[in-house]
Amino acid sequence: MAQKAADQVTVVDVTDAYSVILTSEAYAFPGTTSAAKAGSTTTQIIAMLGAAQVAASVVLSEITAPAGVTVTKNSDATAPTLTITVATSVTAGGNLTIPVHIGDDIVINKTFSYSIAFTGSTGTAGKGISSTAVTYQASSSGTTAPTGTWSSTVPAVTASQYLWTRTVFTYTDSSTVTAYAVGMAGATGAAGTAGKGVSSAAVTYQSGASGTTVPTGTWASSVPAVAKGSYLWTRTVTTYTDSTTSTGYSVTYVGTDGSDGADALTIAITSSQGFIFKNSSIETVLTAHVYKAGAEVTGSALTALGTIKWYKDGSTTATATGQTLTIDAGQVTSKATYTATLEG
Repeated sequence: MAQKAADQVTVVDVTDAYSVILTSEAYAFPGTTSAAKAGSTTTQIIAMLGAAQVAASVVLSEITAPAGVTVTKNSDATAPTLTITVATSVTAGGNLTIPVHIGDDIVINKTFSYSIAFTGSTGTAGKGISSTAVTYQASSSGTTAPTGTWSSTVPAVTASQYLWTRTVFTYTDSSTVTAYAVGMAGATGAAGTAGKGVSSAAVTYQSGASGTTVPTGTWASSVPAVAKGSYLWTRTVTTYTDSTTSTGYSVTYVGTDGSDGADALTIAITSSQGFIFKNSSIETVLTAHVYKAGAEVTGSALTALGTIKWYKDGSTTATATGQTLTIDAGQVTSKATYTATLEG
C-alpha cells in the first residue's frame, strides 16, 4: 500500500533532578619560573532541584586537596563560597574533590581544577637589521658576480648584457650579509606581422523549426515572434580589417506549456494537551490533519484518499488506525515518537 503523506512528533516525560554548579571550576594561579606565587581564588556552590535552588553544604574535612592547597568557606547556609589558597611550595597544577551535601541523603562530588602560569625565562638578545645598501653593476656574465666598481645608480646596460644588483644587509651586531640579483637586457626583436582587428559586426535573427540546421529564410535585424516549440536563431557576421569575414550562430528553444501538476498532500499532527509532560502525567489526544493543496480534507473526502495509520518509535507495524490517537499515562517511558501516515 502506497504512503501518500506523513508527519512525526515526540512526546517527552521529564522528572526533576538534582544538580550542583561551581561558579568557577578552574583557575590559573600566577607563578614564578618554578612554583606558584602565594595567592587565592573563590568559587560559590549552588545546588538545584530542577529549576529551583535548594540548600547546599560542605564539610571542609571531606575535601581532598593536594599538599600546599587549603580551603576555607563563609557562613552562607544555602550557597557557601569557598576560598582556595595555594602556597609557594606548590609546583604543579592539580584537582580538588569537593563533596557537596544536599539534605541528609544526597552527596554530589564536584572537581575544581587549578594550574600554574609560570614566568618564562629571559630570552637571548635579538638581532635586527640596522641598514641596507643597494648598488648596481653591468656585466657580460649572468652567473659570476662582477668585480668592478659598484654604483648607487643603475648604469646603462647594452643588449645581451646583464644588470647585477647587490644588497648588503648590516645587522645590529655589526655582522653583514650580501645578496645578489641579476637580470638580462634582451636584444630588440624583429618587427611582427600586421595585426588583424574587427572592423564591424552585423547581428540578425530568424525563426526556425530545427535546433540543429540553420534556417534558409530571410534574416532580420530585429527579433521576430517565435512560436512555442520553435527555435530562435541568432547570426553574427564579423568583418575584419583585412576585409575577411566569419559567421557564427547561436540558437534558443521556446518551450511549450507543461501539464498541471497534482495537488500536494500533507499531514500535520496536533496534541490536545501539548507534547511535554511532567512526572508521568501524560493524557492527551493526537490528531492527524490531512491537507490537499493547502485545504484540510475531512469526512468522506478523507476516506476516499486512504487510511491514516499510526506508528510508534520507528516500528513498521501500525499501533492504531484512524484520524485520532489517545495516549494515557504508562504508554510513554521518558519519550516516544509517533508517526501518522496516509496510506492507500
